[in-house]
Amino acid sequence: MYVIDASVHVADARPQDPNHAEARAFLDHVAEEGCAVVLPTIVLAEVAAAISRGMGVPDVARRATAILRRQPHFRFLAVDDRLGDLAAEVAASAQIRGCDAVYVALALQHGATLITLDREPQARVPDGMAARTPAQELATLA
Repeated sequence: MYVIDASVHVADARPQDPNHAEARAFLDHVAEEGCAVVLPTIVLAEVAAAISRGMGVPDVARRATAILRRQPHFRFLAVDDRLGDLAAEVAASAQIRGCDAVYVALALQHGATLITLDREPQARVPDGMAARTPAQELATLA
């Protein structure tokens, strides 16, 4: 099971992104294998904001979030009190940004591997939890 943060989805949506090929290859693998993916609903706002602000094209951002919603193997979960409390603890103890802490907390709750292109969450996840880039994860599967 995976939690895939917004950085991967944004890289996938922007062909000019230096991590585009890596993100695309991993997401293709997830789709082909039907891997279970849980995502916090905040991923939609994060992806839309990054694409719209970065490209200046709101319609591209809307299409990207619509594509995410249509993925049959993606399950979107609200940030409820339990997840919010765990994310707050992760943010405090690991000293990472709030949204990053939500992805880490969700991965902890589900025993999932966090897939991210952001270095900070990778370096600061709690012991016993896996956090990898898309390329690192694909290498473990080879």
